[in-house]
Amino acid sequence: MEKTKEIILINNFKTDYHICSGKDSDSCTRFAAKQLQKYLYESSDCCIPVFSDKCPRRSKEILVGLNVRNTKKDARLNSASSEAYVIKIEDGDIIIHGNSPRGTLYGVYRFLEEVVGFRCFTSDCEKVDKHNSIILKDIDIFQDFTFEYREVYFTDAFNGDFASKNMLNSNLADISADKGGKTKWFNFHHSFSDLISPDDYFDSHPEYFSEIDGVRRKEHTELCLSNADVFKLALKKVETWIKENPDCKIFSVAQDEWMGHFIKMACECDKCKKIDEENESQSGSVITFVNKIAKAISEKYPDILIHTFAYQYSRKPPKNVKPLDNVIVRLTNIECSWGNSIEETAKRDKEGNCAKFLNDLIGWSKITNRLYIWDYCVNFRNYLLPFPNFRTMEKNIELYRKSNIKGVLMQGNFSYGGGGYMDEMKSYVISHLLRDDHSDVKTLIKEFCDNYYGEASPYIQEYIYLWEDEVNGKELWLYDDADSNLFNSSNIEKASKLINKALTYKTEKTQKRIEKVALGLEYLKLVRLPLDYERRNEKIEEFYEKVRSQRITELFERTALEYSIDIMKKSRYCKERNNWYSLYYIMR
Repeated sequence: MEKTKEIILINNFKTDYHICSGKDSDSCTRFAAKQLQKYLYESSDCCIPVFSDKCPRRSKEILVGLNVRNTKKDARLNSASSEAYVIKIEDGDIIIHGNSPRGTLYGVYRFLEEVVGFRCFTSDCEKVDKHNSIILKDIDIFQDFTFEYREVYFTDAFNGDFASKNMLNSNLADISADKGGKTKWFNFHHSFSDLISPDDYFDSHPEYFSEIDGVRRKEHTELCLSNADVFKLALKKVETWIKENPDCKIFSVAQDEWMGHFIKMACECDKCKKIDEENESQSGSVITFVNKIAKAISEKYPDILIHTFAYQYSRKPPKNVKPLDNVIVRLTNIECSWGNSIEETAKRDKEGNCAKFLNDLIGWSKITNRLYIWDYCVNFRNYLLPFPNFRTMEKNIELYRKSNIKGVLMQGNFSYGGGGYMDEMKSYVISHLLRDDHSDVKTLIKEFCDNYYGEASPYIQEYIYLWEDEVNGKELWLYDDADSNLFNSSNIEKASKLINKALTYKTEKTQKRIEKVALGLEYLKLVRLPLDYERRNEKIEEFYEKVRSQRITELFERTALEYSIDIMKKSRYCKERNNWYSLYYIMR
């Protein structure tokens, strides 16, 4: 077929086209056709009719998904993932279809991005360029995804519209079947105590749990992974989960957490210790156990995947055992620094945490084809503090892409109210960096700021790069306080001037958005004040009212807001957090 070099889709608010999908197409493909109609109408004030292929052909068409007019799948999709899509022009028709309904929907959004400048910046901020006429030159796009799983673990990114429009197949986002569905997990993270609870079993069977320094532990414990009965009980539990959750395809068989940076948790009984010593890592017993579960599950449920962690004590890859094909290993970099990229920091400090993590990443990538990453994007100890890692994110995601990583989760403030440092912008930027057709981070930041902050955009951008420049070559940790060497009087003064300038350009539409950025700087300045500073507590109360007006629900991870405000008053830099308790809500 000869391809048309240029077509007039819309001319002066009129069109010769119809949008066509199959009469028996699924709800997602029909939704994709309606989204195409909606945003082309918003752009041009021309409403292109949507027909099914049951109707006779009346004009040139935009064919959404495979149907009786477009029966042949593009050959490029044959070896691609289920989310891959094609956009092309043939004989004057525009063809958009994917390897799945989700892929077709992604193709529609990509077409809108290319043709009318469609962007979904946040759950409440979108852009469509206005056109009297839309003329297309030859378009031929094939797109697939390096990362089969893309999760932006931020509150605003859990919105299903935002997720689908930004091509995220997140487990936690509310993505309905109409919007493409999602990668559905059961028991998303730490799960050993869900498999076999020490509260239920320890008193009668202490041998099911970790032996540490010769003593079986009930508190801060893991499972004894060499125990035959532990395997039987765990397998039975996983099989129950699978039967009760037929919409889930991934089930977690993974170590618990218990603040394992600081205490021993993994079992050291003779059998577990022997496995770990043979593998030169405590991941040896973990992967051996998980493989056993995965093998048994594959016999009944060949499409089910089993997930586990390479985290803290299990982060180093095992020497002898390899994860089975139906095992996802999720590697976490919680010990790293975010001031520079992993590779840059590893090069500078060859014995540091980033160098060790990079070595582990390379090691795992050699023994499994389903290596996922759990990365971080916010200061969990002080959500509002500037956490300048935009450049770092871009470089780290490229590292993951070239290292054969198959899935990436980037975690920020996931509390009900959200509100971490630049959360909304980070959600947008990350979602695009996880796509193979992504723009560079500087372009994404400018694009977001111009549309989200309006005329204040230049000053917000300067504010962002002030901290990005300052952090270069320094340590940036997930639990830094406001006395970090990132923050000094000179930079705080510069930042204040930029925020003040930005506030002079606020409009009714952008006011709360700019004030939310200002709130982070206000928090930084307040907690640095000496406790005897005049009207300090009154200023904190005024700050508290602003926080509430922004609907922010947490300042510290999993911590009641009122407690955080109290700590602000009692402890300079919020360092002393006596009587703290965790709001450990479960994310599924």
